[in-house]
Amino acid sequence: MMDDPATEYQEQFTQILDLLERHTPTGVSVTAVARELGITRISAAKYLELLAANGDAYMERFGQKKLYRRSHRLPLREIFDRMPNALVILNTDLQILTVNASFVATLNIQSSRNLVGVPLFDLDLPVFSEPSVRRNIERIHRSETYLNEIQIIDERTDRIFLVDFAPIVSRTESPEILITLREITALKKIEIALKNSERKIATLFGTVPNGIIIFASGGAILSANPASLRILGLHTFEQLSAASIFTLACSPGTLESLIHAGKVTEIELACDFDRMKGEQIPSAKSGVAYFNVIFTPIRPDSGGPPDEFAILFKDITSDRRERRNLTFRESRYRSLFENAYSGVIVYGVIRDGEGFVFKDINRVAEEILGFKKKELIGQNVWNVFPALAEPGLLKIVQEAFSRERPVFLPPLQYRKGDDVWIWHYLFKLPSGELASIMIDVSTEVRDGNGPLSGTGIR
Repeated sequence: MMDDPATEYQEQFTQILDLLERHTPTGVSVTAVARELGITRISAAKYLELLAANGDAYMERFGQKKLYRRSHRLPLREIFDRMPNALVILNTDLQILTVNASFVATLNIQSSRNLVGVPLFDLDLPVFSEPSVRRNIERIHRSETYLNEIQIIDERTDRIFLVDFAPIVSRTESPEILITLREITALKKIEIALKNSERKIATLFGTVPNGIIIFASGGAILSANPASLRILGLHTFEQLSAASIFTLACSPGTLESLIHAGKVTEIELACDFDRMKGEQIPSAKSGVAYFNVIFTPIRPDSGGPPDEFAILFKDITSDRRERRNLTFRESRYRSLFENAYSGVIVYGVIRDGEGFVFKDINRVAEEILGFKKKELIGQNVWNVFPALAEPGLLKIVQEAFSRERPVFLPPLQYRKGDDVWIWHYLFKLPSGELASIMIDVSTEVRDGNGPLSGTGIR
């Protein structure tokens, strides 16, 4: 009986592998293998090449000499099972050859169920029941044009999967199909949330009334919203991007220092439109404008110092002018208030005229009352001067409040037994406070001269 050639070849392979194992790690030459096995050098070279092609051995060159060493195979089954994506390999009959642990877990298959040898389409598995997936597998099986990947939503669970397809060739040269399944539900939700967030930011960027300019550390303007163009009197972004961010500010050193500090800062900046025109920025505005600016660095996702920055700015020229006018009016009022010849007091009203507190008092009133301003502010008038707490006087003041007409009060004494008489002209302020112009008429009262001895409302 003749020996089986396949058995003979297998024995030769086994002997060579044993030889390579014994000479690890020095390696074995083709000549040494031929001599050890008693075969020709050509046969030894062919065996070694086949082992190298199969991954059981690897070759290294040393000049003209080839040395072969035994390859130690990785535990492919363990690696296959540790892959995070679900994997399944089909044979030429579209039967399952193998699956990994992730495949079983992802599709909620009972671990005790034997899948090997079962036709894939007989299992009614999620995703693989989808017609598009079936057709794609069948196209691969027929060696037709196919899709490398398909995204599928499992209607039963709303889970989203990315399915990858690839034909492979095994050692037996029979075509097989590798299918990779990866759940991307969370990734898609993040993607949708990110798109919604980007849409909201884009909406804010386009509609917010404040100007927004994004620029590089060197001053190049990278982006700007429509409001910034309107505020700066420009029509197109190209008109703005031709300039440097430092051109916009009257004090470019301020922005440079903010970039260097790299911190969120709120400041006020001035912009000279006439100077901008000289820098070839065709603004439709003129003069100097003032902006309230929030400066912020844009931190890169990779970390490190920022190389982009943004300013959010609002035109406060009118507000600034109004503040200046208000300051001027306040200064003028204060000067008139303090330097008036007569005493002036401003009272706050308690419970609709049932009482009053000192809100403000000028220098003449301090002299007349014999108190310093800091001693009276916030104090109840009747607590400081009990002699004024007379029902008749309160009725006069309340009637003046209800009719909102000025009131002339009769000469009053702030302290009983005191020889000082004060005449008052009361009127209600738009703020709801009560103002009193007071004059010391002690001499006139003592002499009995003039109409100052009259009483009541005039």
